[in-house]
Amino acid sequence: MADGLAKTLAGVLGFGLCKTALGVAYLTAMGSVFSNVGFISELSFMTPMLVASLATASLIVLGARRGRLSPGSLKQYPAVLALSLGFLFGGANLLPGLPEGALALVCGLLCGFSSTVLNTVWLDVLSAERDVAAPTIQIIGALIVQCILIPLAVDIDRFWAFGPPIVAVCLSALLLAYKKRGMVFPARSILAPADSSKRRDLALAYLCVFVLVGVVGILHTAVLGSQSEHLVGDVNMWVPLAVATLVTLLMAIVALRRPHPTSVYRVCLPLLLVVLSLLPFFGDALGGLVGLIVIVCYDVCGMMFLLYIVDCSRRLDLSAYLLAGAYLGGSALSLLAGLGIGSVLRALSVDYGLSLLTLLAFAAIYPLAGVFMFGLRKIQRRSTTDADESARSGVDVREDASKCESKHEANAFTQGSAEEIQNELRVIDDILESGVEVIAGENGLTRREREILGYLARGRSARYIAEDLVISENTVWAHVKRIYAKTGVHTKQELMSSVEQAALRKRQQ
Repeated sequence: MADGLAKTLAGVLGFGLCKTALGVAYLTAMGSVFSNVGFISELSFMTPMLVASLATASLIVLGARRGRLSPGSLKQYPAVLALSLGFLFGGANLLPGLPEGALALVCGLLCGFSSTVLNTVWLDVLSAERDVAAPTIQIIGALIVQCILIPLAVDIDRFWAFGPPIVAVCLSALLLAYKKRGMVFPARSILAPADSSKRRDLALAYLCVFVLVGVVGILHTAVLGSQSEHLVGDVNMWVPLAVATLVTLLMAIVALRRPHPTSVYRVCLPLLLVVLSLLPFFGDALGGLVGLIVIVCYDVCGMMFLLYIVDCSRRLDLSAYLLAGAYLGGSALSLLAGLGIGSVLRALSVDYGLSLLTLLAFAAIYPLAGVFMFGLRKIQRRSTTDADESARSGVDVREDASKCESKHEANAFTQGSAEEIQNELRVIDDILESGVEVIAGENGLTRREREILGYLARGRSARYIAEDLVISENTVWAHVKRIYAKTGVHTKQELMSSVEQAALRKRQQ
């Protein structure tokens, strides 16, 4: 118990220090910029940083796909060294003879590489936690630590822009090494989910975040150097960080351990559309409110996506390297595209006398609304259909499997003795039982919930369970709902897959 608490605290502080060091690197261009406008410190630093992040994430995904990166094998120390060197070059000015553009290039490349590797390593470790609640606690705690420490590191003086961040990332590395000691990393699939509905759900979640990232990039570069620069220039970056941290904390509590990015997007979308629609008419009056709202929505989605990656890795049995690499690389590409589009909009406004705020509003509204029209509504309809189907079918999560077993039994009867059939059925039952034990242990099910999960895994209906346990069907359904909430499933197919994957993991171990 004491060791578990110590490692949880190590995760909170370690990941928090890591996020703090990376946040300071991002906001100050490795300690070399102290008067940035908006959420981007310097474009000459930002562009190579995004390119390096995209390249690093692509290599991580490729390595995982080819089996060269097994869970827990990615090393953090090259990234720690790269980030420390970047702060020494940018903040301590250890390369005084280097031209300003070259210095920004070097620091940007080091920052992009280190931020991608460190985030991926931490998400991989958190996804391997045995306690289902531990990753959520550690991520939320780390975000709170980041929110407290970043303004201290950015606003004091030049020394604080490079000295403490180096100490922070080194201490974070030691805490991560302590957390990994004795940790067992389960084997994960390197492919997308076999279920097409889960693949679409995963793709839509990524799309929501990528669109928001692109809109933030458009907003920033479009207004730089124009009369509307105050839209982002008046935003104190600690304010959206603090608001986003609070909102993420509240949403994580409400959604328990499985917040979904599309749910966040549905909440943010109406607010974004209203603000952006008013932009051409009341842009000057709104001031920094537009930038504040857009950046808060972006920060909330980014923070919630950390929880989502860990949850998907555990629930869908997917490689955290693939999920984190796709998120970090896709975000870098989306932000690059947004910066480019924003630059084009600013040029069109100058060359042709077009209203910059009108161009900006249309460029942001169309992709935001497009995701909702063609993605979120389809997912919502499908979720409603699944819920209706589940209500009609009861909790018979193994109906199809039972049919297959019946067919298998018939074939076996023609080929062997009744004793052989019984032996095979016992093997199947033992496999299911091992999966039930794993699910019950990982999700903290009570004795009764574990008992009912055993019935569900064998395809029993609510009526059968109630009659066999001599309880009411309403009581059975109450237990079933708690099982669904604790395991994070919504449909019969998800529960069936969870038990089967848990059994497979146990057999592999």
